[in-house]
Amino acid sequence: MLMEALRDLPPHLRLLAWPALNLRGELPGVRVTVPVELTTSPASLLSYSRGTSVELSPEAEADPGALLTAEKPARLLAEPLRLVTTLALWDEVVRESGVHAGSIYLASEAAVARLLTTAHDCAPPSSVELPELLEQLHALELLYRFPVPCKFRGGHGRERQCRINGWGRLLFRLLCEADTDPYGIGAARERLTEHLATHREAYLRGVRAATAATDGAGAGVWESIHAEQPIPVLI
Repeated sequence: MLMEALRDLPPHLRLLAWPALNLRGELPGVRVTVPVELTTSPASLLSYSRGTSVELSPEAEADPGALLTAEKPARLLAEPLRLVTTLALWDEVVRESGVHAGSIYLASEAAVARLLTTAHDCAPPSSVELPELLEQLHALELLYRFPVPCKFRGGHGRERQCRINGWGRLLFRLLCEADTDPYGIGAARERLTEHLATHREAYLRGVRAATAATDGAGAGVWESIHAEQPIPVLI
């Protein structure tokens, strides 16, 4: 078996360690080892540590991407992969709608929760708190997540804006090519497309205001997106 640091794997394959890091068991052909001094630490911290290592069996090493779409992994990885696919879908549908041609950020953890509920017509079940799950995906380098800039917020707040990154989009494409759709990508795409068609003008106004914002703008953008947008976004 090949052993290497989790952080040396391509980011779109690091989720192979997610079930073990969250005490759900291990995927077939995947063995995860964590530093003894961190065994009681949250999975986000274990994901950052270079002492966390992964061993792949020859079968798993031959096609590690297949583990992300097989039936058993689909159950064990449902929470993070549903979040990754929903963030990637949102990014894609926003571009297709003409609201914003570049990358768009969810304004906070609460905005991510609203996105999940809108995309899946309910709040998806989760045994991991959303801020911790987002931090895990950030640690695994599948999304960008950082404090809201002061030009939008008017000062520092606890909220963290986030969006999918290129590695997360690569993972999304792999899942879209699979024979099955256990994460409801097709239905979520339809719901988000309809949502943006309904609220397009509100999102356009928010994007224009965010584009024009300067460091001395205060909290105007932050207040307006929360007043107008069902899913508050920033750029």
